[in-house]
Formats: sequence, structure tokens, C-alpha cells
Amino acid sequence: MRGLTARSTTFAGVALMFLSWAAFSLQDAIVKALVVNLPVVEVLFARSILIVVFAACGASRFELSSIFKRPAAEIILIRSALIVLAWLTYYTASRSLQLAELVTFYFAAPLFVVALSRPMLGEFVGLGRWLATLAGFCGVVVAANPSNAPSLLPAGLALVAALSWGMTSILARKAANSVNTSAMLIGSNATFAVICLFPAPWLFARPDARALVLMLALGVVGGLGQYFWFEGVRRAQVSLLAPLEYSMLAFAVLWGWSFFGDWPDSRTLIGAGMVLVSGTASLLLETRRGRETAEASSLPSPLGPTNPAIGGDCEV
Repeated sequence: MRGLTARSTTFAGVALMFLSWAAFSLQDAIVKALVVNLPVVEVLFARSILIVVFAACGASRFELSSIFKRPAAEIILIRSALIVLAWLTYYTASRSLQLAELVTFYFAAPLFVVALSRPMLGEFVGLGRWLATLAGFCGVVVAANPSNAPSLLPAGLALVAALSWGMTSILARKAANSVNTSAMLIGSNATFAVICLFPAPWLFARPDARALVLMLALGVVGGLGQYFWFEGVRRAQVSLLAPLEYSMLAFAVLWGWSFFGDWPDSRTLIGAGMVLVSGTASLLLETRRGRETAEASSLPSPLGPTNPAIGGDCEV
């Protein structure tokens, strides 16, 4: 019974993570439409403020007060600092790297998550998870098609961005039992909004009615994406969820075609197909592993039923 419960919780985490990456890729499409006429920092500020408002409306008094208490405050500040570091290094690297090179380096983040999940979280990382993650990364490389050897410094900055993002996943999983989702949403986005507010007097512009509607949609979609992401991390191991990040490539193809009429070339389609295969393979491997665990736990003990009086478990 416990094996079935654990397996259903894991599948819920996987489903939530798929929904989160679908939302995040749709968020990118909305941002793309907005930054044509508005600065990026203003768009991100509006998104963060709206998420704070939405999350605060649905949070209890206890959840709101926990933002300022340990360990929630410390974890939120550290995650926020890592997110800011990821943004700074990512956009600094973008000045010198081609987009394909930038995307390829940044999508090393799941590799860092899988590598760090064992020493930092004690997760079991089998060959199947490694192969699924590497296959997804190969799909990104095929789609991005980086042609020339990049400069060392920009490549290093892009990898720092990937490592920073990977560490935010590790921290979120580590804090799953001590920090509630509302606190993470409000604390992280409030910190980000404050940072984006600094250049406001020099960069912010007045949005028109269409932009206001898109900003509202951005807040809803971004908020849902972050909520699904945090809830997914609570329910499943990050080494299992990491390869699912590559599904963003497939969702990006879908949204790009739906909203902008962008039909990808054959390399992008092949890469997106590899990404989907890697994610499906990861899920199938986890299904088999969960079934084997459940079957093993249901077998009777050769020593007979365990006596609860001596500290064992006895399920009726």
C-alpha cells in the first residue's frame, strides 16, 4: 500500500512538472510579445508583482508570517540570490554567444541537478535517469546546432547560470518539508520585483491596453508555472524531474507555431523529438522501478508478520 502511495505521489510530481514547463514556455511566448515595445525589466517586474498579489490572496496568515521566519527567510533569500546570479550571468554571456550556444550551455542545468542530487539530497540516481538526462541534452544540442567553438569566459558564465538554476531546484527540494509554496512564491517574486524596480525611472514605459492584458496573462501563467513547479518538486525527486525541463523545447515549438507562425526547421523538430523520447523513457523507467518496488514491498516476510510491539509496522 505504501509503495502504491509513493508511486502515485511521484506521478503527481511528474505531471505537475510537465504542466509547469508548459506554462513557463507559454510565459516566454508572452514575454516575447511584450518586449517588442516594453523593456524586459518592466515586464518581469509586472509579472513578479502580479504573482505576489495572487499568491498573497490565496495564502493563510500563517503562510504569510512564515516568510519572515527561519528557515523560510534564509532559503528564500539564498534562492533569490541564485536566481539573480543566473539572470546576470546568462544575459552577460548572451552578449558574446550565439543564441544556439547560449541555450545549449544553459540547458546543462538538469545535468547539474542530477549530479548534485545524490551528495546534497541523498537521492538514488540510477543509470536510467542519467541516460534520460543525457538524451534530452543531446536533443537540445541537435536543435540548437552550435557551430563554432565559443569563447571560454562567456561559456563559463553560461555554465554558472546553469549551475545557479540547478541549485535553486536542489534548495527547493531540500526545503520541501519546511517552507510552504505560498511563502516561496511571495518571497522569491517580491525580492525579484524589488531588484527590477531599481532601473524604473530610466527604463520603464507606459503600456497600452493590449500590453496590460498581456501582462495580466503573464502574471497568471507565470504564477501557475511556479506553483506547479514548487508542488512538483515537493512530490518527486529532482533527479527524476530534471530531464523534464527539456520538454520546454517541444512546448516552445508548439507555442511558437500557434502564436507567431514560427515553423521550426528539421533539426529543431528532430531535437524536440529526442527530448520527448527522453522524457517518455524517464517516465517509463520510473514506472517500472515503482512497480518493482511495490511488488517487493507486498511480498510476505520469510520470518512471518512483523510484531508491532517490537517496533515494526503491521498493515491490515
